[in-house]
Amino acid sequence: MNKRMLLITFTIAINILLFSCSPRFSAQPAPPQLLPMGGQESQQTPDLSNGDSKASSEEKQLKPILELGQRAITWLNLVNKDRNEQTRLNLADRTTKNPVPPEKPKVNSVKYLLQKLNERIASMPNDMKPYLLEGKTLVEVPPVSDEVFIKNIRELNSTYQSAVRLLGQIQWFDYYAQQDVRDIRGYYFFMKQPTAVTELTQFSKLADEVKVKYSEWLVGMCHNSGVTKSSCAAELTMATEKDQVSQFYAKYLPVAKNTYDSFFQATKIRPDLKWSPTGLNLTQDFILPTLQKITLWLKTNVEEEWKFSGFELLVNFVPQNSIAPFLVFEKGVTPHVSGKTWNSITMDPDYSLDDYDTQWTIRHEFGHVLGFRDCYLEFYDKSAKEMIYYTIEPDNLMCAWGGKLQQSHVDELKRVYK
Repeated sequence: MNKRMLLITFTIAINILLFSCSPRFSAQPAPPQLLPMGGQESQQTPDLSNGDSKASSEEKQLKPILELGQRAITWLNLVNKDRNEQTRLNLADRTTKNPVPPEKPKVNSVKYLLQKLNERIASMPNDMKPYLLEGKTLVEVPPVSDEVFIKNIRELNSTYQSAVRLLGQIQWFDYYAQQDVRDIRGYYFFMKQPTAVTELTQFSKLADEVKVKYSEWLVGMCHNSGVTKSSCAAELTMATEKDQVSQFYAKYLPVAKNTYDSFFQATKIRPDLKWSPTGLNLTQDFILPTLQKITLWLKTNVEEEWKFSGFELLVNFVPQNSIAPFLVFEKGVTPHVSGKTWNSITMDPDYSLDDYDTQWTIRHEFGHVLGFRDCYLEFYDKSAKEMIYYTIEPDNLMCAWGGKLQQSHVDELKRVYK
């Protein structure tokens, strides 16, 4: 395949994540030569309504989850149709958090999702089952309390989003299998437990279970350098025999640290950012949406989030052009940013603009428009046949659902764009 055809193939490819409630966002990796920031191409829920014979085995297996999730959101929108801000039911609010720390990563697979589907159905109130499982006409007044209703809708949406995410990743499993080289847990655990670094000087005297734990961390740091895990393990064995475990750690520390730091670095991709003379205000052009409601919604959420200790980012709406970012809506997608200059934000119109779940998403996605990557990691474990996922900083806007803007984001914008 020549380079032009390869580029076209990659460009139109479906690539993914709300991984569970873990962010129903965002810029997710595809082949690195196209998406250097870790952004994602469009990923859409497959249409299996006509029993498409070309549908993959995974799509067919996950069809019940896709149908159930879409029906759950349709019902939620109906229930909220005539409710006001105080009485509407939301998928999330400003108190919602969903960190997935490196200590407890999540997994995603067809097997896992089908298990979650069975659990969701088993725990679902009997009064909701006819509407969600048997096609009974949806009603505006739920047959259960609001609290019970929204709890179940949230759980179903979580599983649905995980299924959509997985389907977008399947064709890229080979790529994702290579992403474990960016697994920073070894460096992260040593950073969180600095006494462990000191203990490496007396590695031979440590308890066996501690040796095993530290060895896993050390092999992970070595693997960050691109060395295979088997080669890293063999080198560590030699270092252990020579009582040079501390030297092994020091050898691979710089690359491991750089890998960790790379999750928080921005890339200069916007030619239309303008700093004020004081250096406190930053203005980003944005193509004016067709509907005024969307214009106000976007400006309000972005400007509310992207301000910190005297700094504020302002959105300036402009006519259609080839430089400024823009917003589009497409049913059945995981929200994402794509395009050669990272100027296309795609979101799902089925999710209400009034729900903080959607409001937080645009705040996060705007970070990708500015050049920030996701500070969470997803990679494919071939032996377990599972996608592994974890976030790095639980309170960081670009890492975990519910995260906020940090001083580090402002510092990066100044470093990259000034």
